[in-house]
Formats: sequence, structure tokens, C-alpha cells
Amino acid sequence: MSRVAIAVVTFVVFMSVVDQSLAVSTRANIRLVNNGYEDILIAIAETVPVSESGTILRRLKTFFTQASNYLFIATKNRVYFRNITILVPKSWTNRDNYDAATSETFNSANIVVDGLEVDSPMTKMSGECGQSGDVMQIPVGYMLIEKIIDLIRKFGFPGPTIVHEWGHLRWGLRDEYPVDGYPGFYRDSDGEVTAVKCGKFMKGRHIDYRHGDICSLDRSTGLPPSTCYFKADTVSGVEASIMFYHNVSGVWTFCDNDTNNNPTLHNDEAPSIHNELCNGRSAWEVMRDHEDFKDGNSPVIESSRKCNPTFRIVQAKNKRIVLVLDVSGSMSSRLNSGVTKLARLRQTVAQFIFKAVPTGYSVGLVTFSSSASVSASLTEITSQSDREQLVGKLPTHANGGTAIGAGLNKGVEVLEINGASAGGGILILVSDGEEGSSPYIVDVTPTLIQKRVTVHTVLLTDEADEGMIKLAADTKGTAFYEAGLSDSTGLLSAFRQTITGADSGAASVELLLESLKVNARSVLKKHVSVDSSVGRGTEFVFSYTGGSFPLIVVVTSPNGHNYSSHQTNDATKQMTISLNNTNEPGLWTVVMRNPTNRAVSTLLHVTSKAASDVSHPIKTDVSLSHQQLDYDDKSTFKVIVKTEVTRGYDGVVGAKVEVQAGSMPWKQMKDDGIGIDAVKGDGFYTTFLFNFPSDGKFPVRVRTTADQGTARVLTRGGNRAFRLPTAVNGNAAGPTYEEVPAFERSAAAGLIKVTNRAKHPDLRSLYPFPPGQVKDMRVNATSYEEKTATLQWTAVGDFEEQETASSYDLRYSTDIKVLRHSFENATKISASDVISGNLDSPANASEVETFVIRFPAAYEDKTLFFGVKVKHSVHRVSDVSNVMSAALVYIPEEDDSDESSTSLLPTVHSSILPYAIGYAVALLVVIVATGVYCVVCCKE
Repeated sequence: MSRVAIAVVTFVVFMSVVDQSLAVSTRANIRLVNNGYEDILIAIAETVPVSESGTILRRLKTFFTQASNYLFIATKNRVYFRNITILVPKSWTNRDNYDAATSETFNSANIVVDGLEVDSPMTKMSGECGQSGDVMQIPVGYMLIEKIIDLIRKFGFPGPTIVHEWGHLRWGLRDEYPVDGYPGFYRDSDGEVTAVKCGKFMKGRHIDYRHGDICSLDRSTGLPPSTCYFKADTVSGVEASIMFYHNVSGVWTFCDNDTNNNPTLHNDEAPSIHNELCNGRSAWEVMRDHEDFKDGNSPVIESSRKCNPTFRIVQAKNKRIVLVLDVSGSMSSRLNSGVTKLARLRQTVAQFIFKAVPTGYSVGLVTFSSSASVSASLTEITSQSDREQLVGKLPTHANGGTAIGAGLNKGVEVLEINGASAGGGILILVSDGEEGSSPYIVDVTPTLIQKRVTVHTVLLTDEADEGMIKLAADTKGTAFYEAGLSDSTGLLSAFRQTITGADSGAASVELLLESLKVNARSVLKKHVSVDSSVGRGTEFVFSYTGGSFPLIVVVTSPNGHNYSSHQTNDATKQMTISLNNTNEPGLWTVVMRNPTNRAVSTLLHVTSKAASDVSHPIKTDVSLSHQQLDYDDKSTFKVIVKTEVTRGYDGVVGAKVEVQAGSMPWKQMKDDGIGIDAVKGDGFYTTFLFNFPSDGKFPVRVRTTADQGTARVLTRGGNRAFRLPTAVNGNAAGPTYEEVPAFERSAAAGLIKVTNRAKHPDLRSLYPFPPGQVKDMRVNATSYEEKTATLQWTAVGDFEEQETASSYDLRYSTDIKVLRHSFENATKISASDVISGNLDSPANASEVETFVIRFPAAYEDKTLFFGVKVKHSVHRVSDVSNVMSAALVYIPEEDDSDESSTSLLPTVHSSILPYAIGYAVALLVVIVATGVYCVVCCKE
């Protein structure tokens, strides 16, 4: 490995240790004890002013008390919220009833109050059906709507809305109303035009919002056009699923598959995102498979008093980080450059302390060899003098053995000085050897878990103890690999880049991290995109080794202003061009001139802060499903890489996201909703890594780019909660997107350790995974005259989605359950039935497939359901796709030239507002009198 390549790895290691601990920490662990949920953590963002503290706290308590009682009813007297912790910003005035936070952090919260927009709550979800959501966001604007009645008019009742989102967050349920990209109507098994809804027998009308009349049918599909919506009959109340229509009176539970309960009978034929991802199972079927209810958990309890949760308020405090550094004899060995490992470690930690740690954070130092000692107790960084004193205490000598467990124990002691709790503290363990004396890693791990200490580990060279990988996983940290420290550079703005959530106003994001080589007596030019979501405090950092930095560098802004610097820092080996008061979005140019007679390598690291204190930059967060792949153990084969690209809490779609493991070729990640990617266009990009060239440890990096006009952010609609109508000029509310500027980002995810590769030279014969599942089949058109149906879906690939599949098995049935549960019993579409398309020649992955098939003559007066499986070989066949219905229907010609293609989300429409307002007034009376509403209440 070249010295510059090593420098890149070293920078990534330290940057990512901080990144994983602050930016993508695992959420708090919610426990269900005797029917009550405990340890729920709600965190309020630092951007929320203290002047709003009273309103925010009061409404959080009221809304979640409502939600707890509603949840108890909705789950048939089985669960409710018992205790909730609210984390308030450290900037708020301290009060006597605020406890000090321990392990509670903004980034570990299950529910966050953040974002200034006036919008409904939403839950970010990146997993499959039944997998818990990532985090629930309640916009600050939602909490601050002045009058409760206005909030209810616009967004519905807070309690049911929170329970709807809890269905996403806790049980992995999906929406049962049509979200963006999904149809609003379909032909049911009786041939009737039916709205996507739940319960199945819910009554209502199909209304065209343009003129308020009953919908006509589109001759090309036999269904209502996209300008139509389902308007529920609310005269006698609405009985429906909370995941569909929770904002009106009478909706008190989730859909089930109980045929004896028609009002909430699940509509398994509807082409909803819930049915697609949950294979037609009802919400209650998914919930009964969840650990909360499985095997008789959470049985029905008595209902004689209110299910009101207790609330505890804690106040955030700054991060506490202890560096646990190896100073054993092996650290005195020299690298190729002649620098010892210890000297390079000192340089890197000095960079961390001088340039990365924000003011107010606390840092401690522990060193270990045959035993461990404290070099510096936790020191709050308040001045440059504090940084200098810490750097002055870095180790200078290395000798003795490697007692990693002793170092970890000493790190916990530092966190607990003066009676403090270790909970929430971070240990960064750096070691280059195998542990040789007790206590061992396995001995101290239970204590670290019990005390809720996160440990991130850096393995220096292949000799480092591999128990550090498991240690990181067990403590919800991340393990990283460093091939050597010969040219460790560039920690300048890593910590600031990864500050999110509680310190979002000061956050920096990494725009570029690249190793560059400038030949002797030559000039190298590099362009860097600084987009409009960032631009404040932009820094260009050039790292180097040796005695001095020989390059002459000029950075030119989009407006032609030149910036340069001749000041370097010998301790951190960096030359920095800081643009603290310059905000010029666009393409910046970096020109590097090398006046020497030798080639010069440098690591260019560019970071920038959010455009304003209240705005969100475009950022990327990366995670690995696990960090070890053993080719003798199939359970480890699918290492999933997931990258979330966001602006605030809104997903950015249309970006180009690529991942690299070690020096392997870059591989594109997908947000197309096929294969392992759960949902198309949600800002989560996924892939998995299998085809490694050898055993070893592979550091993983991700780069994200977008040209002007190629990416956009979902600003409203999509997977947000059910909303009340906001029609403008006759157009109904729907998802809206906003174009984002050209940008580039980079991020790291840790390491993947690969073993037993040499025993399996032919990975294709070992490859166990079927082709991906088609998830976006649509019936684009039917023709009564031609007796045809046009089907369309996105092609999936094979062998890490890099190759084409072999064939399609397309089938139909009059019974949707046959396709889902006994696919081989359905009727197969033969080649002679295909008018356009080739079932034996699938397109390349991600290309659109279109098949025109001849509708079977025997079924021209019936509804057929279609599904497809993707084949690669006899032994590797995908799961059945989502299932779609089609019917041949004669529709007289009419003038439909004015039909709009605007999509419509289901809404609670103005005709029910008088009813809803009356209900709300009654509700408010109860809230005022008791602080909560409760029709059926629980007894602990």
C-alpha cells in the first residue's frame, strides 16, 4: 500500500470512529415490561429556542398521554406507554426538575422534535416489513401550531397520529393508503373497481377532485384516472385501519385477517405498499409475529384506570470521549517512512485534539501496555490552553505487553470520576497487537454493556487482536482497520463534520476526501463542488509527511476570488485554507504547483458547514449490517451496506452513490426498490458485498455525487403520515419534490474482515442468493378491443446484481393467495401468450421491462392477478413479485383530454370537517378536564 493510500485509510479510521459514535448511533433500546413500554426517549433539537420550552413540553406530555390510551384501545387492551424520558437541549435554562442526562443523547432518541416546517409527524424506515423503523420525527412547527383545533383541522388528532407512526417505528408496519408511486385503485376479484383502502368493506365514493363529480374510467386501464380519490362515507362514522384512516372518529384498531370482523377485515388484494412489502399480511398478522405479541406475550389486561405514562425530563450535556491508546513495545516499531507507530499515533491524536474536538466537549487519555494508567482525566475543552495541555500529555515511550482489558477498565474509571455515570461515554480503543494478559476483552465486555459505554475500535495492522471487532459490535460501536500509520494525516475537521442532531448548527459535512499526487515540476488542478446547502466555514486541508509542505496551493472561488496560505502546523502536518466568512456555492478550483524535483503526495480534505444555523446540509450516513464474512459460514455472506442521503429528515433521491471495499472497484448502490432495497425513492441506497478477492480486512468507503438537475429531495408527502387536504387551484395535496444543487459527499463505514476465501476459488458456485424480488410490477394498460394487458417492472440482476438473470416465470390466477402462497399452482404464461417481450431474455438490472400479453380468452369477463419470479438456475429463483390485478372491461369512448396525471394521497376531506371538529371539541373538553382522553383504560 502506498504511503498516501495509508494516509487515506488512517484519516478515514479516525474520522469514522467519531462519525459512527455521533452521527449514526444505535437508537435507545425500548423495553416492553408487563404490557408497558419503558425507556422511550424523545429528544428536542438544540435549534428549538428555550422560549418555546413550556409549549413543547406541555404538548409532548398531552399528546403522548393521549397516544398511550389510544394505543391501549388499538391493541385490544394489550400495550401502552408506561414511562417516557424527554431530553431537552443543553442550551435551555437549567431547572430543578431537569435531571442530568447520562446515556441519553439526541442521536440515540427514538423520537425527535426537530425541523421548523409545519408538517405532520413521520417515521424514517429503511428495513423490510416487520423491521422496526429508524426514528420518528415530529416537526417543531407541528408542535407550535397555536390552536389545537387548527392542528386537528390540518393534520388530524395527535394521539392517533402518534399511534400510526408507532406502528411504523415499533412493528415495521407500512401505510395502507396509496403513497407516491403506488396506484389508488384496482380491480378486485369480483371485477369491481376498488380503492386502495383498509378495511376491505369500508364504504365511500370515488371522486374526481377537479370537479367534485363521481370518477369516470380511463379506457386505457379500466380504472379511475390519477385525479380521483376515495371519499369515505362518514355519516355513521368510519371503521378502518389505523394505518389507513386514523384521523377520524370510529377508527380504533388495526386491520386483521379475522373474517368474523368485517369492519376491520384486511384488504389483501389492494396494491398498497403494506401488502407489497408484507406479502398481503394484515397489520395484526405482522404484529402477532413481533416479539411484543408473539407466543402469548402481552396478554389482555384489565381496563379500570388510565394508561397515563410518567415523564422524566433530562438535560443534554456535551460528549465525553476517552482515548484508550496502546503503548506496548510493538508500537515502537518503525514504518516504511522511518516513523514509529507511536510517533504517528501522537501526530494523529494531536490533530484530533487541536482541530476536531468542539469547545465544551470533554476528552480523557488512557494508555496501556502490561498495565493501564490515566494520562489525563476528563478535560472540558474551553480554550486553546486546554488543548495544548492534553497534547502535552500524549505518550512518548512504548514498551511492555498488551493488556487491552486493563485499558478499557481504566477508560471506564475516567468516565466515572467524581461519581459520574459512565453511561453515554465513548471509548476509542487503538491497538496493534494481541492481548497478552488479563483482564481480557471478553472479561470486561459485560461491564461495558451494562454501563452503556460505546466502544469504537481501531485495529492497527494485521497483528491487532481481532476480538476488538466483536467488542465494537457488542457495545454498539464500529470496528475499523488501519493497515499502517506511516502517513497518518487529516483529522482536521472530522469531528465537526460528524456533529449532527444536538449540534446541527455547527455541523460540518465532508465534501471530498481524496489522495492526490503532483508530479515533479508540474501543476495539478482539481475541482470541488461546494453546494448551496453548505458554504459556511469551508476548509481546504492539505496533509503531508516529512519536514515541510512543498506544494504551492491556490484555491479559486466560483466568482474568481483567489485564496492561499503558507502557514502549516508541524504537530498536525497540515496546511489549511479556511474560508470562514465566504459563502460562494458552485465549482471551486484547487491548483497545486510542485516546484521540487520529486513527486509530492497529499491528502485533500474539504469540509463545509450548513448554510445557516437553522438549515440542514445534504449529508450521508453509512452503516454495515455486520463486519465479518466467513466463506465457510453462509449466515455471514450477505454484508449489506446502507447509505442514507438526506437534507434534514427528507430523503435525497436521484444521487449516484458508490461503495468501495479496500482497493476493490467502486460498486453502485441502488435506491430502486428491488432486491435488498426496500422502497424505491426513499433516500436509502443499498447493496451487499460478497465477491472479495482474498482474505483480509477491507475498509469501506462511500462516495455520493449528483450533477445539477439529477437529484431532488422529497419535501412533503410520500411516507409522511395521513394528512388533511390542502387543495390549491383544484389540485389535491400530494408529494412534492425540490431540486437540489450539484453536490459531492464522502463517508466511511468501518471494516469488513474476510476469512476462508482461498478455500473457495469459484465464488459463483458458492453464491447462495437468488435473484432479487421484483417489487414494482404494474399493469400499465389493458385493451378490451385487442384483448391484451401490458405489464411493466424493473429488471433485477444476479451475482450482486451485476449480471442479468436467466428467465422470468410469469403466472396468473383468479385467486391472489395462489400466487402468493403456492405460485407453482398458478397458470404459467407461455411464450405464445407474449405479444411483446421475451421471458427467456431478461433485461439488464435496473432497466424497465415491458410485456404485452394476450389475455386468456376463458377469463375475459374476470379479474386476473399476475405475479412473476426471476430465475437464474433451477436452484436459484426469486420470491414472487408484488401481485397486480387486471380485467378486460368495455368502456365507451369519451373526451378525457383534460385528465391530469397528478397523483393523489388519500386525505380526510372537508365534508367530514364538521363531524371531525365536533369530535375534536369533545376531545378538548376531556383534555382540559383530565389532561387525557381514555375510553378504555388499563390497570397495571
